[in-house]
Amino acid sequence: MRISTQMLYQSSNNDLTSMQSQILKLTQQVTAQQKVLLPSDDPVAAARALDMTQTSALNDQFKTNRQNANSALATVQGTLDSLTNMLTKLKSNVITAGNASYSNAERINMASEIKGNLNEVLGYANAQDGQGNYIFAGFKSTTQPFTLDGTGGVTYNGDQGAMTLQVDSTRQMDISASGQTVFQGNGQDIFKTMTNMINILSVPVTEAANKADDAAANAYVYPAGSGQTPIAAYKAAQATLDAMKPDDPAYQAQFTSTAALKLQSDAANAARTPVVGSQAALARNLAQFNTQIDSLASSVSTVKASIGARQNELDNLDAAGEVNKENYTQTINNLLGRNLSDTSELISDLTLKQTYLSAAQKVFVTTSGLTLLNYLK
Repeated sequence: MRISTQMLYQSSNNDLTSMQSQILKLTQQVTAQQKVLLPSDDPVAAARALDMTQTSALNDQFKTNRQNANSALATVQGTLDSLTNMLTKLKSNVITAGNASYSNAERINMASEIKGNLNEVLGYANAQDGQGNYIFAGFKSTTQPFTLDGTGGVTYNGDQGAMTLQVDSTRQMDISASGQTVFQGNGQDIFKTMTNMINILSVPVTEAANKADDAAANAYVYPAGSGQTPIAAYKAAQATLDAMKPDDPAYQAQFTSTAALKLQSDAANAARTPVVGSQAALARNLAQFNTQIDSLASSVSTVKASIGARQNELDNLDAAGEVNKENYTQTINNLLGRNLSDTSELISDLTLKQTYLSAAQKVFVTTSGLTLLNYLK
């Protein structure tokens, strides 16, 4: 077969062009540190990498949502901590005000202080997050949840819902709380309780009221229509017991009788209404306040525990999300050839191709210089 000079040049030129094209491609891949630069390089790998990239982006969005959720829950938790401190203070006020040595002036001063505390609690109830949304309004996050009704009471304008965020592919999380659950939970209303405390502590305890209450207690018939006055009977029995010595043979019998009368007296006392302005009326109301504050504190503790559990869940989801991100990144790197081993392979191929090109160029130069004229003498 005869090979013409033109064919030799054309064949060599095609080979050199092909090698240069391959070197250019390898150079681009090494520069990008990635094997698959275009979908045409590996359509299947490119398609799978695109899907994985979208999944990774969604995972990043969930992470952002979790950060927002954690911030919102931290705001709620901080407000509840302040509310818990306020309930502890109110309980301390109840105990202090129940001391018979506490003066009327001191109780009135306490009532004035609680008026300020009431406004403070109203501020907690209308707390807002960093975006200006009310955290205790339920779904009505742009509506102020608690407003004064003009008669000293407080009206709830929110609902029983809770704002949510998608914090994972299968998890929607509540990031707020219903104001009624927190401030009016377990059948109690912190605003009414504090208002009633202000009113009760503002009423002075007088000796006249104490005497009137004592007389009413001694004359109180219980059960109704029985003709029995258990409070007076108990006082008389206790006075007799106090006058006896423990070594008196009749002491034990008197003690047992007095204890039985004490139970009847307590039942009668619970059934009657003390005279307003008496120490007994104050003690009765303070005991009710104490029970109401305990109930409110229990509601707040339940909500705080729920928020704490959600914050722990967010931490666990964050940890899982980081693991997923690493897996997604590694899978994408494998599909597109971004690993160190891939780069090393590309560099090796590039070096080899450059060597081939150099050798081919030398062969082409040598071959193109051949002519029969060199052999003519």
